[in-house]
This record gives sequence, C-alpha cells and structure tokens, in this order.
Amino acid sequence: MFILYADKNRLVMRKRESFTSGSVNVYPVKFEFSSDWGELVKTAVFRAGTVSRSILLTENETSVPWEVLEKPGLILQCGVYGARGGAVVLPTVWTDMGMILPGTTVGESAREPTPDLWQQMVDALKNKADGISYDGEVLSLLSGDKTLNSVEITAGGGGMGDHRQLTGRNAPDQHPMSAITGLLDAIPRPMTAEELRNILIGGNK
Repeated sequence: MFILYADKNRLVMRKRESFTSGSVNVYPVKFEFSSDWGELVKTAVFRAGTVSRSILLTENETSVPWEVLEKPGLILQCGVYGARGGAVVLPTVWTDMGMILPGTTVGESAREPTPDLWQQMVDALKNKADGISYDGEVLSLLSGDKTLNSVEITAGGGGMGDHRQLTGRNAPDQHPMSAITGLLDAIPRPMTAEELRNILIGGNK
C-alpha cells in the first residue's frame, strides 16, 4: 500500500511498496491532506513515460491504474491537484513512487480501461448535479447556477480510431449532414434510394 501526504503543494511519500509491470488494480494508494486543501475537489494523476491517468479522489483512496504499469523500467510518478468551481487552484509537485519492475509475462488479456476523468466526475456527482454544460472544450456539472466540477475534454484523447467500432452509430441524430460527403449537395432535389446508398458507401453519385 502507498500513503501519500499532500502538505499544501508538496506531496510526501509516507509508505510505499514495490510494483511490477502487468499488475492490475492491486496497489492501493491512500492520500492524506493538510488543511490547505479544505473543500477542494481533489484529483490524482499517475504517469509513467508518456502514459498518464487521472483519478477523481472522492474517498481519498484509489489504486494505481494498470495503464501506467504496462512497461517495466519506467519511473512511476504521482501528483495531485485541487479545484474550486472547475478551476485548478492548488497543484502539487510530482513525487516518484519508484521504478516499475519486470513482471512475469503470461500473455495478453483483456482489461477494463480506467474511466476517463469526465466519466468519473459524472459518476461521482450524478446524485448532486441537476444540469450539464458543455462549451465544446469543457464539460461542467451544475447544481442550479453553481458549477460543481469541470473537466476539459481533449480532442482525440482516448478516442476510437475506427468509426466502425463505435456504439450507437445507428441512433438518431448521431451525425450532421456535413459528415456525409455529398449529402448536402444532393438534398435540394429528391434523392433516390440508390443515390443515397452510393453516397453513404462512398460510391459514385
């Protein structure tokens, strides 16, 4: 188990253990905070190399996300930031948690991905919020006129590269007309079923 203490903007390691690559949600991390953190909304960030994952700290405890433990030989780091009204007001420095040791390889297996930060926020506050605001970049949960929490939705981050693998593609209002090549030009006159089929599959118009 890891215990980290956030003394304002310092993050101090109070207890640690070794960890191996390939581990999945088996290293609990407990966070303790000085009075400076008050009622701030706290988020922990774990990173190793170019991979990072953010965890909303609703109970001040979590586990090291498996995504940052995939490659041995990297240094795992952790940081915490506090937000008020959707804006970050208190970030800590990064602290080293140790090197990722090589784990025994048993072959690849499917793992549930760590939820995106926006999904964690919605799950944690869904019983307190009565509205959602999205301006194209920032998703905010609202209670009346008050912003409970906000998170930036990064374009392309964690997205699906293959459109065919998306769920809900056949649901109503999933695509603007401009997303289908040639559809806007064809709309002014009645279109035959064959013409529409050709447009949708990228054939001759």
